Amino acid sequence: MKVTKVGKMSLSILMAASLIAGCGDVKTGDQEGTTDPKNEAVSFLWNGKFSSKIPELKGYGDVAAYKEIQKRTGITINFQENDTSNLSQFNIMLASGTYPDIIYVPSNYPGGVAKLIEDGVAIPLNDLIDQYAPNYKKLLDENPEIKKQVMLDDGTIAKFPQVNLDLRRNAWAGTVIRQDWLDQVGLPMPKTIDEWYTALKAFKENDMNGNGDKNDEIPLGDQNGMGSITSFSTSYGLLVTFQMNPQTGKITYGPYEPAFKDYLAMMNKWYKEGLIDSEFAATDKKGFEAKFSNNIVGAYGGTISGINTYKNQMQAAVPDFKLVGVSPPVGPAGQSFSAAEQLAQYVPLEGAVVSSQAKDPEKVMKLLDFMVSEEGSDLQNWGLEGESYVIENGKKKFSDAIWNDPNYEARVAVSRYAYPTSGMVKVMSYDAWASFELEHPEAKEANERWFNADRTLLLPPLLFSGSESQEISRIMSEVDTYMKEMLLKFVMGNEPLENFDTYKDTLQKMNIEKAIEIYQVAYDRYQQR
Repeated sequence: MKVTKVGKMSLSILMAASLIAGCGDVKTGDQEGTTDPKNEAVSFLWNGKFSSKIPELKGYGDVAAYKEIQKRTGITINFQENDTSNLSQFNIMLASGTYPDIIYVPSNYPGGVAKLIEDGVAIPLNDLIDQYAPNYKKLLDENPEIKKQVMLDDGTIAKFPQVNLDLRRNAWAGTVIRQDWLDQVGLPMPKTIDEWYTALKAFKENDMNGNGDKNDEIPLGDQNGMGSITSFSTSYGLLVTFQMNPQTGKITYGPYEPAFKDYLAMMNKWYKEGLIDSEFAATDKKGFEAKFSNNIVGAYGGTISGINTYKNQMQAAVPDFKLVGVSPPVGPAGQSFSAAEQLAQYVPLEGAVVSSQAKDPEKVMKLLDFMVSEEGSDLQNWGLEGESYVIENGKKKFSDAIWNDPNYEARVAVSRYAYPTSGMVKVMSYDAWASFELEHPEAKEANERWFNADRTLLLPPLLFSGSESQEISRIMSEVDTYMKEMLLKFVMGNEPLENFDTYKDTLQKMNIEKAIEIYQVAYDRYQQR
């Protein structure tokens, strides 16, 4: 068997790896110590580190949904944790050569699922799905686009992912603006790039927070470096990454397109006029939250959870406070284009694979198939009927026990039973997610506006071969660093826009056109699945 090696491992690291993987060490039943696979738990390397504000919950096995899944399938699960904030723990497991039965592969693993199959870590599941996974097979057969996104380029199906049948659940991010500030200056919600300029200018020139200081307002803020300003690139038909070119129907790289200069010119104008936070490049999430809480920020690139959080936080001090999601502005490109890549993904790149060392593949498939079934998904989304949810008029709703928990807010209380806003191997429920995420009417409206934006620029989840992945990584590590550096310089005026052609020439020398070519080949393969 071919196994990926990651550097030179010391003896101590390899020993740690064996503890992490722990594939066959957990036994159940009376025959402790036996090697009979029928008496062993299924080891599952989970995606993420367990954490809970409820002290009695020590791990995923303490959550009612996963207790019930084990009860109904008769399969004990040995949950293991993988801290996906970095790949070191995952790579240690691979380097050990000892794998759990099920591995949840993070989306940032180079080469992804295809590389794990190539290296003999994971196995193809097509035949096993036909034999032992009727629920998953039915789901894929009834949803061709989902099947297309699950399979590899050669038709191999090798993972059980989180499935989003209703893409409205993925419309959780976009640009937000203070509706109460717009009302103060008598302006409508901006729909075009010109209307945005008018609104931001009004925020700058008026004492919006009424504290007597006309200079403390920040019309457009940013909480992650430059996410807010890059969201306006869609007005020019561009993403600040790889995208579809609407005119040619071919893959391109937004920051390499001629129109990117026009976008930069607009952002430079806004910055010079004080419409963009002068500290946008250096402000982190914590710093931004402090600014917003001081009632000085008029708009930013945000999320539905932010709309809810700030509504709950600000409405006592600012009774008219209203933060709303806005459709992507129309500009020279003529469309309200979305930049939310998740709106093109029914399934994410990550997913659960069955390892080549799974002791009982039939049992493993039975477990995964149940998890992704309607029954198993309901457990993970809603928990237990009569306890965490009830059914009224044919529709599920979370129970009073969740909404009126005496010790915890509802989104914490529900974690005793289920995970409605996140998940691994299951079909996500929009209604369960919306119960918590669409807390206020403004959140529901934002979800609808962001969902209805034009998705023409967005790419589906593409797969790259091992060599392609390595080359993309090599090229883009240099390109991304340079592009972001120059974007900041152009916007802040530290680099004159007359040097845009020099910037493009540098990207060309860094082989951006080769990277575009690799993306095009991967996209063409995807279309042929």
